[in-house]
Amino acid sequence: MNLARWVVAALAVVALPPAVLAWAAMAGLGLHRHAAGWTVAVAATFLVYAPAAVAAAAAPRHRGAVLLGVLGTWSTALLLLLPVYFPGERQQAVATGIAAIVRGDGGERVARDVASRLPAEPTVSEPEVPAATAMVEAQAPPAAPLRDDEIALPYEGEGRRLAVPVTFENQGRTVDTWMLLDTGATYTTLPSDVLAKLGLYPGKEDPEITLHTANGERQARLMLADKAWLGDLSIDGVAVATCDECAGPDTVGLLGLNVTGGYNLLIDADRREAVFTTRAEHDRRIDVGPFVDLSASFLRYPGGRVEVSVKLHNDAPYAVSRAEAAIACGDDTWIIGLTPVDPGTTGDVRRKLPPHDPCPDGYRLSLQHASW
Repeated sequence: MNLARWVVAALAVVALPPAVLAWAAMAGLGLHRHAAGWTVAVAATFLVYAPAAVAAAAAPRHRGAVLLGVLGTWSTALLLLLPVYFPGERQQAVATGIAAIVRGDGGERVARDVASRLPAEPTVSEPEVPAATAMVEAQAPPAAPLRDDEIALPYEGEGRRLAVPVTFENQGRTVDTWMLLDTGATYTTLPSDVLAKLGLYPGKEDPEITLHTANGERQARLMLADKAWLGDLSIDGVAVATCDECAGPDTVGLLGLNVTGGYNLLIDADRREAVFTTRAEHDRRIDVGPFVDLSASFLRYPGGRVEVSVKLHNDAPYAVSRAEAAIACGDDTWIIGLTPVDPGTTGDVRRKLPPHDPCPDGYRLSLQHASW
């Protein structure tokens, strides 16, 4: 073999690996963006157009070396510049492109292995499809000092049957009541006559839940009252369940966690007062959940990339200002923030999930946080 052939062989060894990776990246990017098959093929084949044009202008005996030299340089430049225009996409694009050609489980493994060996991508801008945020357990805030966001209410009763005064407001109507503090009740309950005074009448269109009462389980309808007042502290958009049996001789219902969960509660037995201090954050998921419909669809690409589209439809008369969906797969959980959703409308977000193994039991979707 003469010197010219040795040069061509050496150039082939150097040029072909980046050329293959660049071709796979361009094909993968096309698939990620849901392009038609012919456009993906043309975009990937474009890789050889520039080197072929340069080689065609060279002398015939040098064309092979020129083609390989320009191909290697051109491919390397494309791989290096790709994060500038497609941030965070290079590794997954290469994996998708390789897996699209090498089919089967073996192809998936080869694609992920090759892509994982690529150097880390520089962070130059935000990805087009942001990744879902990994779930992080919230740390409990320190105990709040006594401030203006604190109220002390007198209570009546003893032991586990403590009653406090609560005012409900709805559509300009107010009703003063005494409610039983029940840390085991999820929802606040009111009897039909008190609901009627507030202009609330249960109907078939209202969400239905199962209540566990002293007389056993019973079905109840949920409705939303505009406000619940504890002294001069208020909570907007409170879900109340219909329960005539929950009323007692001195109380009209149960004050559930959807109200008391917004406060740190201290019982001052010496002064016979219940001290409510507003918490740093009140998750309104209990109130919001029954009045929204949360759904998700998943799209898995060759190479392991998974995208999820999460939709939240709001049937409540109040806008959902903040909501977060949790996507669980095995022991992994990711949080996806949703945009505000007005009454009667649907919000939709699309996110890319971090690389993960297939879910043996499928993905699990839940409403993690929500607020009006």
